[in-house]
Amino acid sequence: MKKILVCTPTYNEAKNIEKFCSRIFKIKYKIDLLVIDDNSPDGTGLIIKKLKKKKKNLILIQRDGKLGIGSALRMGIKYAKTKNYSALITLDADLSHQPEEIPKFLLKLKKNNYDFIIGSRYIKGGKSDYSGFRDLVSKLGNKLCRIILDMPFNEFTTSYRLYNRKCIKTLNQLSFESNDYSSLIELFFYIYYSGLKCGEVPIHFKDRFGGESKIPKLQIIYGFIKLIQLFFKKKVIKNKNKKKWVLN
Repeated sequence: MKKILVCTPTYNEAKNIEKFCSRIFKIKYKIDLLVIDDNSPDGTGLIIKKLKKKKKNLILIQRDGKLGIGSALRMGIKYAKTKNYSALITLDADLSHQPEEIPKFLLKLKKNNYDFIIGSRYIKGGKSDYSGFRDLVSKLGNKLCRIILDMPFNEFTTSYRLYNRKCIKTLNQLSFESNDYSSLIELFFYIYYSGLKCGEVPIHFKDRFGGESKIPKLQIIYGFIKLIQLFFKKKVIKNKNKKKWVLN
């Protein structure tokens, strides 16, 4: 791992971003941190600009408006390919994902030669601080993904992920539709059905440190619609007896 890029999309994370960056840069790997900010009105971008004066490996892309997590992740994937990084790691800046767990992803990559690794709350060693209705919805949603998409995994919706160079290259050859949180499911679907080697690593998912959640209440409906769309795409793939996805 000569070149590792960590990428996080942000929108109104002024209460978290400085702490997040500090924890990232304490990790004992050579890491570049890319922050893709959707012109946060709370001044997240201004904080990053100040931090950049002290951290040469901190990169800021500030977009004109709130364009969504899906387009931000695609931008991060494209940036990783253009700059020829060995691996891309994505995670949330609200500290629901623990930056200190990044070495677990890299160790898993080294031991198992995976192309893609997703952080999972729902395998042995994983943990989620969600409770009540949120916990129920999260568990049910991930089980539906496993059944409907016919993919042998326990986690589909977290953005804590590692993509190796092969995976980055493959994704840059495809096109994606979603800009909302259902893009996380869509990305995993295309990765798996492109024949790439996928794995899971346990993570501890905590409640955000500060600020408010950006996930809209209608996301449950959007996610279900996306699952149905992917279900029919999966049937096309299986009817062709291929485990490779080629888009027009």
